[in-house]
Amino acid sequence: MSTRTALKTHNEIRLVFQRMACEIAEAFSDETDLYFVAINARGMAIALELNHELDRIQPNCNVSLGNIHVADDYRWEGVVPNMVALTTPVILIDDVIHSGGTAMQVLVDLYEHGFDTIRTAFLAEREHRNYPIRADFVGVSIATTLQEHVFFSNENPSDLQLYLI
Repeated sequence: MSTRTALKTHNEIRLVFQRMACEIAEAFSDETDLYFVAINARGMAIALELNHELDRIQPNCNVSLGNIHVADDYRWEGVVPNMVALTTPVILIDDVIHSGGTAMQVLVDLYEHGFDTIRTAFLAEREHRNYPIRADFVGVSIATTLQEHVFFSNENPSDLQLYLI
């Protein structure tokens, strides 16, 4: 039976979202539009949190939200890439970057659409990756063994959890 080790409490995760939103606001301070592309449901949960925090910091910045369901059937929801100007900076958002394979698949798709600027944001970054994905905005960086997994749980929005299995 595997054991769970808490990495961040709910309040710490909320602070991480605030910090990441500040970093995004600083990096794109001259922009009036951003395009958040979330990977799967947990990526969308993080994108919504970052959007909420960014709205407090930079209220004149319009954020378009798109969601790509990679694990299921590679299906887009919300704002799809061809609805956004190619000059709009894109931020690919997911909960945890493990091997980088999923992020790489979506990044190639976004690159092929022709966006000028694409960055990445992850709540948690593992040190072991198979693909050369750079995490631009990171909540927490964790050195793990190849057998360990980092998991973000947002089942209860008032009790967000980030833990190691």
